[in-house]
Amino acid sequence: MDRGVKEKVISSIVEQKFLEEQKKITSSIEWINFLKAHNNLYKVILKKGFALNPKFNAVHWAFDVARLCNEITFSYCWMNSHAKFYKEHIGPGSQPAHVDFHVSYFADNCITRIDSCRDKLALMVWAYYCPFNPENRDEVLDYVKVMERLKYPLKFGLKLKGQDDFLNNLENLRGVDFIRVEKYRHFKIHRREPRIEIYGPEQHHDWPYMLPLIDKSDIARWDEELKERYPDPNHRERVGKRCYFEGVLFDRRKIRDRLWGYEEVEKHIESCLGKLLKASEGCFRILRRRLPFRSAKGVFNKKLWSKNRQGGRP
Repeated sequence: MDRGVKEKVISSIVEQKFLEEQKKITSSIEWINFLKAHNNLYKVILKKGFALNPKFNAVHWAFDVARLCNEITFSYCWMNSHAKFYKEHIGPGSQPAHVDFHVSYFADNCITRIDSCRDKLALMVWAYYCPFNPENRDEVLDYVKVMERLKYPLKFGLKLKGQDDFLNNLENLRGVDFIRVEKYRHFKIHRREPRIEIYGPEQHHDWPYMLPLIDKSDIARWDEELKERYPDPNHRERVGKRCYFEGVLFDRRKIRDRLWGYEEVEKHIESCLGKLLKASEGCFRILRRRLPFRSAKGVFNKKLWSKNRQGGRP
């Protein structure tokens, strides 16, 4: 088969799988409720426009959240589609490693956007109470810092009302799934590229890395491992000398948490996406029912704004 024809056939099969995955998500109760809440908020803004009230800043963040939820869903469907196609055509153990570009690419998209979406949903709520300046990096808080201010406003010199309803939704964006996603994103940005093994990590996957040992505890651990591996003290001494470079001891081992199993990644993404859809829906509904969104005639309290803005800075 001609290469171009083959690629078109593959693309067609994967696209069909994508449509099936998309249908599954868009027919779920989480997606239906999320879409309804977003559309209702959008209709309010279309009808009333953006009134001269800083609380309307929250709507901008709400629309960003909705866009991110769409992008996560889009990437999640493509990730699953390519993973299913891979498993149907390449069996476990048939290759030295099972890393697929498309699966990794869309998984990275999902994970980076999940972390961003959680922060932006928290900022939507924060913008309702404190009209911060998004051009000033010090005023743009993350999820954890927003939660601290909403839960303990007096600690930050704030006077807030009615934040518990928002908090109940935002509290659901915690747990092991978000912790793992946050860790993956940290590795993606600051460490070596995380690799997703479609059939899970194996002992023979990845290459060892030369790590300098500086701390006494690390050197002691390395020494104990060497004793277990080489019981003969003379042979152990010869091996140990070869591990020093310019007076520094190095340990040759694989980097922890560089390899991720696809099933684990998929599970975390699916769980986080469902929770984000549900939390966003809840926060959108609360926002739409609050003043000034129930009425276009909001009152701008300059004194409260000034106090909240000062307390909002980390």
